[in-house]
Amino acid sequence: MNNKRYFILFLFLCAILFGQNKASINASIKTAKMLERRGDVDGAIAIYEAVLFKDPKNHRTIRDLKSLFKKNQRYEDGIHFIRERLIHSPNDIQLYSELGEFHFLNDQQNEAKAVWVAGTEKFKNNRSYYRIMVSLYGRFSLDQEMLSLLDTGREKFGQSFMAYEAGIYYQTRRVYDKAMDQFILHLSHEPKQNGIIQRRILLMSDDEDAVPIIEKKLKIASQEYPEILLNVLSEFYFKQQEYDRAFDVKKEGSKSGKPNLNDWLAFANECRKEGQYEVSIEAYNFILGYKINSNMAGKALLGLAQTFEDQIIPAHESHLIPYFFDNNLFFEDPFQVNSSISPEHLESSLALYDSLLISLPKSPLLAEAYFRLGEIKYRILQDFDQAYALLHKAMQNKPDKKLRLKITLRIADVLMAKGQAKEAMGFLERQLKRNYLPAIEQKKILVHFLTDEPDSTLKIVQSSFLSLSPVDPSFNDLMELKNILTQYYENDSSGKLAFLHFIKAEWYLRQRKIGDAIKEFQYLAEEMPGAKIIPLANLRKGLLHYRLKEYDKALVLALALDGTPLADRGIILAGQLYETKILDMEKAMEQ
Repeated sequence: MNNKRYFILFLFLCAILFGQNKASINASIKTAKMLERRGDVDGAIAIYEAVLFKDPKNHRTIRDLKSLFKKNQRYEDGIHFIRERLIHSPNDIQLYSELGEFHFLNDQQNEAKAVWVAGTEKFKNNRSYYRIMVSLYGRFSLDQEMLSLLDTGREKFGQSFMAYEAGIYYQTRRVYDKAMDQFILHLSHEPKQNGIIQRRILLMSDDEDAVPIIEKKLKIASQEYPEILLNVLSEFYFKQQEYDRAFDVKKEGSKSGKPNLNDWLAFANECRKEGQYEVSIEAYNFILGYKINSNMAGKALLGLAQTFEDQIIPAHESHLIPYFFDNNLFFEDPFQVNSSISPEHLESSLALYDSLLISLPKSPLLAEAYFRLGEIKYRILQDFDQAYALLHKAMQNKPDKKLRLKITLRIADVLMAKGQAKEAMGFLERQLKRNYLPAIEQKKILVHFLTDEPDSTLKIVQSSFLSLSPVDPSFNDLMELKNILTQYYENDSSGKLAFLHFIKAEWYLRQRKIGDAIKEFQYLAEEMPGAKIIPLANLRKGLLHYRLKEYDKALVLALALDGTPLADRGIILAGQLYETKILDMEKAMEQ
């Protein structure tokens, strides 16, 4: 028991002495740093040497002292110091390289090279020594010495040894042909590190001078190593925005072995993001041409649908002001889009797409793929029956909550487009019973507005404010709808009838019947010219003519708003027409 107590006491005293010694050393190092900053180099050296006398293996002091010798060009002192260290640490590879470095800095190049050659012989089986020396040779631009060292190392460790590091060395010096030789050498022997080399090559291609060199080197090397380098060449062409060549080269590379379909999917997605839709479609179809699992097939089909959808561009006119409740969910036009592909081509592409969906096993991405296909059928092709069928398939494939809401709202839109108001109302009521969501309630209000008596709609709108916060995104939309109902739905029979004709025109617009809507507005203006809603109806009609590029008719209606509560909008619309469509700047300035 006493022996154990004495042992613990001994350890405790040793810890105290060690702590004191460490604290003393740290204080000495701080003093040396202070003297160094003041310019007292000799004083700093003396303190560092005293610390090393107490603690010969204090790495921080050794590092700081070598740094001090270099910084103050005390190369002879550095050489003497490192030679002394080597006596006690003859196998320290860092010391060997640094001894040669001090000789080199001291203009003793022969001595430096002799030390480095001796080190290479001594540590010829040590990879770390080669890495240290390649970095050092690079710093001093000793190209021949570096190549000689690499030859020695590659005899020991393989032909691609340190090719990546050598490539970076040449790249930083803009010696692009040699950099490419090293990168290709690395890739040919270490294909699993394709990613890091590819990123380096693509980074190098930012320099215009490097582009023709990279292309030439890759084209030559890809003939010998097609399965490795054709994909790199494809990525190079992609970055140069030569998308067709990127696709062709990638396809050629797939002939030499089993294609990496994940890589192909990434390529197709990137082409789509770059707006290269034809190349993107070809890439997705390439993937779908293979026997693949349902998850990969679902991703490819979803990407294909997104490619079609991305070509459907919202046809938002850059108006000077919001003329008619722009972005209000009760007056928005879901069909106001353009497509950069012809309906015929779109139909044939979608037929292929639909057949692939039918043959596809269950996939978690099917719901979204069906939804996107339904969107195109609804918004572009106005094939409402097909859109309805596809949206129901989307609903049956277990969409997540966010997608389910989108599908629900679009099904209601499709039913309205088919003129089936009762079916739309019934569908929305069933969905609300299942899961109450404000967006579904607002879509239900839209159906009421377009098909019910205005008095009934107004009561529903007013009651909805009881459960709606003013910060809710739909609050302003509902307030605008309420204002229209209270402002334009007059008490007399003529005013009520006029409002019903206005609503009927809006109902036609929801069915993509623009011509019928214009006729309804025209009938309203001719038969009930004194109705309060006439200026609003004329503005709406004028904007429809604007969309149809019937600018003269739109201008007549804009000018007809003079003297009405909407005169300011008429003036601005007329000015915009004169300036941007009719191209009469003099008339535009008069507005």
